[in-house]
Amino acid sequence: MKRALIPLLAVLLLASCATTRPIFPPAASVQEIRQQADGRWRVTVRLQNYALRSMRFTRLQLRLGIAGHPAGAIVTTPDMDIAATGSDVTVFTLRPDAMARTALLADTAGNIAYSLDGSVRAGPEPADQHDYPLMHLGYLSPVPGLPDAWR
Repeated sequence: MKRALIPLLAVLLLASCATTRPIFPPAASVQEIRQQADGRWRVTVRLQNYALRSMRFTRLQLRLGIAGHPAGAIVTTPDMDIAATGSDVTVFTLRPDAMARTALLADTAGNIAYSLDGSVRAGPEPADQHDYPLMHLGYLSPVPGLPDAWR
């Protein structure tokens, strides 16, 4: 009986040594908003890969809100690889809703609340792509010396 247990224990021991790399959900936040001359916003979104391996980000669907007002939808295909526990940015233009634009432009003291809500598609391999829900609440402040820019 003991001889039968030894191979079983060896297999269990080897199986416990196998390493797996869990995939922690990614995150997104607004790095910067710049108002363009035509009224559109140039929005820089930072994508953070918390996974312990490189991930390919292929689709981003977000709703941006400023001070509780919907600013607009973001749908883009960044198609970028982000290293393990690394980050990168994607930039796009958005024609904001009038209420959100007014709220942002009226903010001169800083700390205006924003929200991002939606999903990102990412995975270590093309066959392993998944949609991860995203929700982020943060604050933006005017950039000193840079008119029409908030970070």
